[in-house]
Amino acid sequence: MAKKNYPFFEIEISKNYPSGISTHIDWKPNTNIVETRDSLIIEMELPGVDKSDVAITLLNNQELIVKGVKNQPRLKHDPATYYLFEREFGTFYKRIVIDFPLDTSNIKSFMESGVLTIEVSKKVVSKISVEIK
Repeated sequence: MAKKNYPFFEIEISKNYPSGISTHIDWKPNTNIVETRDSLIIEMELPGVDKSDVAITLLNNQELIVKGVKNQPRLKHDPATYYLFEREFGTFYKRIVIDFPLDTSNIKSFMESGVLTIEVSKKVVSKISVEIK
């Protein structure tokens, strides 16, 4: 696909953390990535995740990493037998490599109703005219 139509080199939903960390990835949060004229917006569904359990990192102005953990709440009546267990818990990791530079000085994030929203401004690339002699 042309870069203009799909500005992401890579979206990685890893099975293991990089750099030799042996933590297994247990679940994959649903994510929307939206590009506007001025920014990149990432919306990630994280119901039941405390914002203190999420880390957001921007590397080299073009690589966004979101990782964290969704802890399983303790049952009030323990021991108990589960007859249906559909909710997902554990660690998550998502890496998005973007095809255009982002402005590291202008990043906003907030968590509302179980959705993490990250907005990063695009870096303004100045054009320089070169005179031909």
